[in-house]
Amino acid sequence: MKKIRIVSLKGMLILLATCVVVGIIGYFSLSNRHQAIVKTTLLHTFRIIDHDWEIQRKDGLVTLESPDLLVDNIYQSMDGPQAMLNLDLNPDSDRLKWITGFKAEVYREGTNVHNNDFLCHTNIDFFDPIHYKNLNFPQRINAQYPRLGTLSNGINQLQFPKGFGFPVAANDKFIVASRTLNHNIKDAFFKVKHHISFEFAPPQSQLKPLVPRALVLLQDYDRENPYNPNKKKDPTLCTPIDLKNHSFLNKDGEKLSAHWILPEGNYHYEFNVTYQLELTEDTTIHAMAAHLHPHAQSFTLYDITADTAVYTFQCENYDGKIGLKKVPVYASEEGLTLYADHDYKLILETSNPTEGFSDMMAVLFVYLYDREMDEHLRLQTSLSSVVD
Repeated sequence: MKKIRIVSLKGMLILLATCVVVGIIGYFSLSNRHQAIVKTTLLHTFRIIDHDWEIQRKDGLVTLESPDLLVDNIYQSMDGPQAMLNLDLNPDSDRLKWITGFKAEVYREGTNVHNNDFLCHTNIDFFDPIHYKNLNFPQRINAQYPRLGTLSNGINQLQFPKGFGFPVAANDKFIVASRTLNHNIKDAFFKVKHHISFEFAPPQSQLKPLVPRALVLLQDYDRENPYNPNKKKDPTLCTPIDLKNHSFLNKDGEKLSAHWILPEGNYHYEFNVTYQLELTEDTTIHAMAAHLHPHAQSFTLYDITADTAVYTFQCENYDGKIGLKKVPVYASEEGLTLYADHDYKLILETSNPTEGFSDMMAVLFVYLYDREMDEHLRLQTSLSSVVD
């Protein structure tokens, strides 16, 4: 019996060692992004670093503090460790609330000042079916991409103009996903936390509703060999990075890439986004925020029909290191008019001085006055008053 136990123990040790070796080999065969996912999951699961979100609610403000995220490598855009949270922004009230702004900051351990170098992005999505069901507006379900907005390198805050907001019904559900970036520190080994906040209008406010539209600049690629395109056949083809997660349909239903390798030198990109705007009537833009990657120089929403720029964002890159120092935002009570019978495109100018790897995404979040929602909410308020 004793001999059987010894043999069994040896077998278990061999099996364990084999699993460890296979796991290590498998881990180092992963991409940088997937290694970050595995590391972050293990560090949080075994409580090696702070693993939980902290949520504080005060009148007019909800603040979030993310779990620790370990920065231990160069992390290009979309590659770094990430924390996600399912969030109810209106859990204790049956009244409508209005988001009037949101902000994301990243603090390196031991500091209390936002460090732009470590903000890849903070995505804020709403659960489309719950959102419109709770607003008693089910015809809107699955009618649009349900992203409220993205804050990213060079732009960490968006404030809607006075009198405008995004409506949040009772028990509305959101997903917050915040990812870390590190373009420049090669010997990094430290933790960061993401601090995210949502501002709300005072109770009983009746604001004008904004509806977000994500306008994505898409690029075509070689269908036969997407990651090694034949540029001689078509020099305009991009080299995509992640077609699984970052490809979208054009107006003809063809898949195009939203994330591609940025060539060295100066480049000009254009893409018609009329179909993404989905305008059924003239309306006005009251806020805009651009999600871009380093080496973007300018980003323009252009009216093709009128042959004029609607608005141009002039970007500021850092000198001496990689990163977007500043991407301006747009907010205006007066707004900019968009016409339902006009065509629109995005224009991106880039200048990449480096020989190493660089990538690009270009998304413009536009916040349009939502007349249909405005009339619906005012009717709901009137009906509620009659019932009361």
